[in-house]
Amino acid sequence: MPNRQIQLMQNARAQASFHSQELTDVIYGGAAAVEKRREEFRRIEKLLGRSDTRKLPHIYGESGRTEQYVDGLRWGAATFRERLKCGESWFDAVTPHHWMNNASPFGLHFLMFTPALKLLASPEQLEYWLPLAESGRIIGTYCQTELGHGTFVRGLETTATFEEATDEFVIHSPTTSSTKFWPGGLGYAASHAIVMARLVIKSEDYGVHPFIVQLRSLEDYTPLPGVELGDIGLKLGHNTNDNGYAFFTHLRIPRTHLLMRSNQVLRDGTFIRGPIDKLAYSTMLFARKIIIIRIYFQLAQAATIATRYSVVREQGNIAFDSADNAEVPIFAFKLQQYRLLTLMARAFALHFAGVHVGSLYEARLAQQERDDHSELAPVHALLAGMKAYSTQVTADGAEDARKCCGGHGYLAMSGFGQLVPTATAIATLEGENFVMYQQLARFLVKCVGRAEQHSTTEYLRSPNTVSDISPEADLLEPTVQLGIFRHRSARLVVECAEALLASQQEGLSFAQAWNKHILSLIAAARAHTETVVLTAFIDSIVGVQHDSVRAVLRRLCSLFALSSIEGPNGGDFLADGYISNVHLRPIRESIDLLLEELVPDAIALTDSWNFTDACLASALGCWDGDVYERMMEWTRQVPLNVDVRKMGGVFKPGFEQYIKPVLRAKL
Repeated sequence: MPNRQIQLMQNARAQASFHSQELTDVIYGGAAAVEKRREEFRRIEKLLGRSDTRKLPHIYGESGRTEQYVDGLRWGAATFRERLKCGESWFDAVTPHHWMNNASPFGLHFLMFTPALKLLASPEQLEYWLPLAESGRIIGTYCQTELGHGTFVRGLETTATFEEATDEFVIHSPTTSSTKFWPGGLGYAASHAIVMARLVIKSEDYGVHPFIVQLRSLEDYTPLPGVELGDIGLKLGHNTNDNGYAFFTHLRIPRTHLLMRSNQVLRDGTFIRGPIDKLAYSTMLFARKIIIIRIYFQLAQAATIATRYSVVREQGNIAFDSADNAEVPIFAFKLQQYRLLTLMARAFALHFAGVHVGSLYEARLAQQERDDHSELAPVHALLAGMKAYSTQVTADGAEDARKCCGGHGYLAMSGFGQLVPTATAIATLEGENFVMYQQLARFLVKCVGRAEQHSTTEYLRSPNTVSDISPEADLLEPTVQLGIFRHRSARLVVECAEALLASQQEGLSFAQAWNKHILSLIAAARAHTETVVLTAFIDSIVGVQHDSVRAVLRRLCSLFALSSIEGPNGGDFLADGYISNVHLRPIRESIDLLLEELVPDAIALTDSWNFTDACLASALGCWDGDVYERMMEWTRQVPLNVDVRKMGGVFKPGFEQYIKPVLRAKL
């Protein structure tokens, strides 16, 4: 006989209007892709001993710096072998917990090192280095960020000085602030790195270039002479990775270790310039693309955990009557429904936008192979904006989901102890978000008045000239929603372009004008990104095969659109009267209707993401709903509790040294 919580979960799951497996197929690209992913998780979870989810997950038992790193090595090596065994793997981009794979000591090998080789190495270099990387005979990382320099790449200080007599580059860290700092795997896991350093020939600085640098001996893995390596210590999350530092002291590498697909240095020191900036951009674009197409899984995880917990956690009553002791699941309360279903809607919105952006990136990559870089600027700008938007929405959403779980959400075993900080980290990784928004804003203001537009900025050429929309407009109609988003975005972008021009005509430099209007520029970039996200969501629904799945996605899309208009960041929608206060009540009524329709589908929506219990590692978010039994089972397995039981129920070191003197008044 199932207990109360299991029964509540079964009842909630049975209410669905669609089959969760059909939506799973939509998310992952078909039944075959779903089964391949499932099989990968089965193999890895079995190999790591995680199939029994009644056991306390390792991450909640051993939490010291060393223990966490060893755990990261353990599952990182397992997924590394999975990649070598099966070719392209789901774990190229994410860990077995669905964190971004930079949480693994081996993560940057596939996220940055190998892709950068493919983008930056000459054919001859690629022929030598790529087999070593793809076979695992070397383990790589990507070293760009320095202790004193991050997003501003031109400010990097590490030097690579060409010495003609020996035909070598000398890699050197001239200052403390030039120490390479943060790269994943750099501490103790990586044997090689692609190091971004200033190319210097005969005292002339040619700017930042990529060099492949061996860090450790492949015999005994000791650091090479001239290389100081180490771990940067505990972080707020990602402690399964040895994010590290490297300080170079006149380290010599062959001239041919400058990656020369574009720029080249000849034997006599002659510098031949190619389109290096475009190719260097490509490395950053790849990393941002990976973030965009995977980060939202952590938002989906957070919504899954909190929603499942909310349908089995009974607390309070709808009557709000002190005499009524019949408690109800907290998901019965409208505010809980709104908070969690809007998070779920955002996760799906980011998913479909990620698929769209990924396809644009792949199309641009094919153009690049033909030496056509015409789409670089628009795709670079879009990826910058999407990286900022998707990571911020995910980080904020994961934290809100934690709060939706009350006090138990603060426990590490809720899953949020790892999920929230690992999601939050990506807001600064691969470009700080507000810098990313500025890169998009700069592109957008350049688009104003242009005859030719990219597909994502076409609406800027002919912005909506309708002064307002009718109070009777159908706010659940996709074309109406998209018209509202496009109107807001076009207005904000045009206003920014005009303000920048006016300020420069008044005597300000472009940089001064930019700084003056920065808040408006950020708002315009975010608005454009939201428009791209909504467009992708709407367009993606059209091709969904099953009517019931298409219907639930349509409701989620409308909830995403209307909650964005009505929410805290929605003030810009009302600024010029295109929509006004008279529309707010119909919007809220529409949201109420959408929530009413989506509540029965809430658990099926969590199931559609197909997260295993081992992947979630959450006592609150387990598939069967057996929350309290699992919490107590895990709690009894906490190492401290196990050790104290062996001492007869007394933590003897603490009692003898601290408690007993207090009791005996002998402090």
